Amino acid sequence: MRARTDSGILAPFRSLLGAQVIGTALGLLFWVMVARLVPGHEVGVAAAAISTQTLLGTATALGLGTLLIAELPRHVPGRQRQLVLRALAAVAVAGTLVGGLVAVLGQGGALGDNLRAAVDGIGAPVLVAGVVAAGWAVVLDEAVLGLRRSRVQVVRNTVAAGLRFPLAAALLLGGVRDATVLMVCWVLPLLVSIGGALLALRLPRAAGGPALGADVTSYGRAALRHHGLNLSLAAGPQLMPVVAALTLSSVGNAEFAIAWLVATFVFLPPYLLAVALFAHGSRVTPEELRASMSTTLPASLGLSLLLCLGAWVLGRPALHVFGDGYAEESWILLALLVPAGLWMVVKDHLVALWRVERRFALATRLAGGAVVLEVTGAAVGGVVGGGPGLAAGWLAAIALEALLAVPLVRGALGGLPWQLPALPGRARAHSERGAASWAFASAAVVLVVAVAFGVVAARGGSSGSQAEPVPDAVACPPTSTRPGPLVDLGVQAATGDPARPLLSQAEVEQLVARAVDAGASVVSTGVSWQMARPTRAGGYDWSGLDRVVDAARARGLTVRVQLSGLPEWARTGPLDLVGPTGWRPPLSTVELARWSRFVTDVVDHLDGRAAFLEAWTEPNSADFWATGPDPAAFARLLTTTYDAVRAADPGVLVVSGGLAGNDLGFLTRTYEALGSERPFDLLGLHPYTDGAAPLERAAASRFRGTFGTVDESLLGYRDVHALMVEHGDGDVPIYVGELGWSTTAWSEAAGVPDATRAEYLGEALGAVTCTPYVEVLSWYYLHPTPWNPASWTLLDEDLRPSETYRALQQWSRAVKDVS
Repeated sequence: MRARTDSGILAPFRSLLGAQVIGTALGLLFWVMVARLVPGHEVGVAAAAISTQTLLGTATALGLGTLLIAELPRHVPGRQRQLVLRALAAVAVAGTLVGGLVAVLGQGGALGDNLRAAVDGIGAPVLVAGVVAAGWAVVLDEAVLGLRRSRVQVVRNTVAAGLRFPLAAALLLGGVRDATVLMVCWVLPLLVSIGGALLALRLPRAAGGPALGADVTSYGRAALRHHGLNLSLAAGPQLMPVVAALTLSSVGNAEFAIAWLVATFVFLPPYLLAVALFAHGSRVTPEELRASMSTTLPASLGLSLLLCLGAWVLGRPALHVFGDGYAEESWILLALLVPAGLWMVVKDHLVALWRVERRFALATRLAGGAVVLEVTGAAVGGVVGGGPGLAAGWLAAIALEALLAVPLVRGALGGLPWQLPALPGRARAHSERGAASWAFASAAVVLVVAVAFGVVAARGGSSGSQAEPVPDAVACPPTSTRPGPLVDLGVQAATGDPARPLLSQAEVEQLVARAVDAGASVVSTGVSWQMARPTRAGGYDWSGLDRVVDAARARGLTVRVQLSGLPEWARTGPLDLVGPTGWRPPLSTVELARWSRFVTDVVDHLDGRAAFLEAWTEPNSADFWATGPDPAAFARLLTTTYDAVRAADPGVLVVSGGLAGNDLGFLTRTYEALGSERPFDLLGLHPYTDGAAPLERAAASRFRGTFGTVDESLLGYRDVHALMVEHGDGDVPIYVGELGWSTTAWSEAAGVPDATRAEYLGEALGAVTCTPYVEVLSWYYLHPTPWNPASWTLLDEDLRPSETYRALQQWSRAVKDVS
């Protein structure tokens, strides 16, 4: 049976528009799903990689798609198959080389933090495969126009977009939620769809035909002319997401990626009509093509204007499906982006005419100059003003481009009579008026879908993951309904001086008074088992603990007590240490039983004077879990501690030992070891940033640790909460047990001036105020001790307040004012 072929402009335009609407709509739903289920940082990294591979796919298509549109009608089916396969082979070679180079540069950090994260590990070959697949898709989708089989493109796009959902669902249900998974979900269905499209074309094998070298000689120069023009036309829109990836934060990039995805509904029709016009124009004279444009140009402008208005009116409610933060931030970007579609209509018609007239040099110069303007405007705007600046800078460049091109437009399209599109019932089947009418009908359908989409979103609101309730660029001021976390400040009575092991009661009371003046609601202190009871025969020495607890209680403060240590007499197994001896945890059954007795003794002695009791600290670090981090062993310690506390005083809340950084992998393994048990009332975190600003989420801060993903940004705590939600602990608060910045270099982290640190304190408190599930935040540390250096503390050696201390006072006053 002979396959149906296209004729006129209507059929290819209908197929092109249908394919892209299906692909874009399903792509939109895909990003809706992942925006709710995957942390915003990972979405931003994946968006950067997918945008880059799409750009590189266009660059490595080598002009072969548009060449095939013009050349394939001249050949028999066997020769057509040969030309298509040779074109795809050429693209595969180019895509592998270019994609491989980009992966190497990305791994070296030369292409920004987002791409460095994207090509880490298996991400590199996935990126290369994505570049090849994107190039194949460009060439094949244009080749079917030359074969007059544009309907194949509809099926290919539907398969590529549709397969992403079951694949993503399977991987996400398997607990994998990183950028590489999203990249695989994008690339693998694309490869499957290309293979299916080739089979659907059913082109017979060629008998003989020119050698490969002869085809390269015959078509190389023509392909390069097409390629130069194609690159110039595509570079501006394709480079926009890449500029965003290089100039915006990962979550800011995610916001832009969503706005850009929605904006493609406005930008697609002029481009698709230009492609259909070129396919039609390759079979008619330039004069006949101009006559067709008298209808398609006003129709396309009207279509673009309708979609622009629709985006302005319906964009905000529709974007709520991505989450409330995306609805606000992405809508601003969308509103700035969509007016550019009007100039794209004119430019694409102009280029289609010049392409048919073979005026490649003029068309390429116009398009190339436009790229320089657009990228410059976007880059400058992005650096200066973030996402909104990027969009505004690009739109300003588009306006300047249109102004400069006025003489060219008048020369090519001046005097063109505009004709209103006919109604579908009166149009002839294959006329240009029919094509335009169909375009308007398609716009109406798209707008109806958008209205329904917006209404549903507005009614339903956002029910997405709470991993990032607000964008990471936003800090929330305290309000009466959202006052922010309780402030915890640490006070230690021990001095480390054998001649004077403890501060006096008066000195401790002075420190507690400074904590109260700073706005603290909680005072934290620690009890080391080996220090409190160094020998089995002797009793406990609670004097240091009591001085702090009594001073805090006298000022009406809540108390957190952190438990740690294992005295030598309580050990039963060999040391086998990789960390300090003093941080050897209880591991064996006998050691855990003795630890349970110690916990019971602490709780009995406190007799209700402490509200929080923390089991150990930083169990995912060898510095504090001296036998080497072990999630299963930590789970046993947690369970033992919780059971002992519950038996001794059910009113005391157990805080799990604060994790060093947002160690998602370690927490996942701990959950696995715990099974259905939940032996903690609050989850402890120490989300230090290695000197980075609180609202910064550089890709380098997220890496693969011993047990899985680790996020060493402050805002990674939101991903930790998302993981808690997955395990049914969405109602369990987070206790940030330590957070701070040093004024001098510390380990691998650079120091920050005290004035900068004061700003960081406000930003950090503002960030966690946005997420009420952070119940307490403890600043590290109130005063210097031998274990807490003065470079980290709010008070110096003489207990004089720092600028950071005053910033905390100012925050606390603001909280009091709204309470």
